[in-house]
Order: sequence, then C-alpha cells, then structure tokens
Amino acid sequence: MTFPAFRTYVTSLLTAGSLTAAAVSLTGCGLLGPSYDVKLEVAGPGSADIVYSFSGDNSGKTAVGQKLPWTKAQNVGFGFNEVSVNHPEPGTTCRIYVDDKLKDEQTKPDAKGYLSCYASLKR
Repeated sequence: MTFPAFRTYVTSLLTAGSLTAAAVSLTGCGLLGPSYDVKLEVAGPGSADIVYSFSGDNSGKTAVGQKLPWTKAQNVGFGFNEVSVNHPEPGTTCRIYVDDKLKDEQTKPDAKGYLSCYASLKR
C-alpha cells in the first residue's frame, strides 16, 4: 500500500470511528431516540445534602446544604436517573417525575440511612 492510499485508509477509519462515537453519545441524549423531561425533587423541612444524576451523566453531582424544597429538571434520553439524601430529617420525601408523571416516591430511608429515588428510562 502506498503512502497516499494508506493515509486515505487511516482517514476513513478515523472518520468512521468518530461518527460511530458521536452517534452512540447522541443516542443517550435523546437526539437519535426518544427524549424525556425528568424532574428530580426533594421536599421536607430544613436543608439537605443531595446527590443526583440524570441519564447520560458520567458521575453524580452533589448539592450541599440545599434549602428544601429542591428541584432540578433536565431533558434526557434513555438511561438511569437518581436522587438521594443521606440521613434525611423526618418528613423528607424524594420524587422523580418523567414527562409530568410520578415514577418514584420514597419517604423512608433504607438501612444505610439514604432516602433514594430511581427511574430507569428505556428505549
């Protein structure tokens, strides 16, 4: 294979790889599939440290010392959505709405002291 032909071959491979990676990442954002309006909510007395993630997030985010009620909304593609509070005060509730429909609501912490709500969105 001569040098110009090799360069064309490598360029084609890189272009195909880039297009494939872009398509996969856009699909998770809802650009190449369905999208959903997701709202995370924590209600209750006082304030809380809240950990949350939307579909497509590589890692969760933390909102420290948030006055309640707290909400965060985002338009997302398929994937996993979560909101949790560590050692919530009595009366604290978490909720996840998808397209204005309640998908999960929790009022009691688990054995480790986390109050968590989850919603997995599928294609």
